Amino acid sequence: MALSETPAVFYLTTQGEQALGGWFGKRSAFPVLMMSSDSVGAWILLTESEPGEAKPVMLLKWEYVATVTFEASLESPLPHAPIGFHARASG
Repeated sequence: MALSETPAVFYLTTQGEQALGGWFGKRSAFPVLMMSSDSVGAWILLTESEPGEAKPVMLLKWEYVATVTFEASLESPLPHAPIGFHARASG
């Protein structure tokens, strides 16, 4: 799944909160713009800075991430197979 430039919310593990407390304070969740990702982690752009302020891009290692949420829209509905129920004739 291509997640480049996807707005997301990252939730940190306890280890992530301890390691990144200087960046995020006591918050365990924060909004970002995902720039790219690989097996090491996600390159994220912090979205909470002031307009005109330089925005840091940082690598957030997966070992510090509990979960990530983002919104996605499907281009077409997912196909589904019937589950085997048949209509009965009433009467």
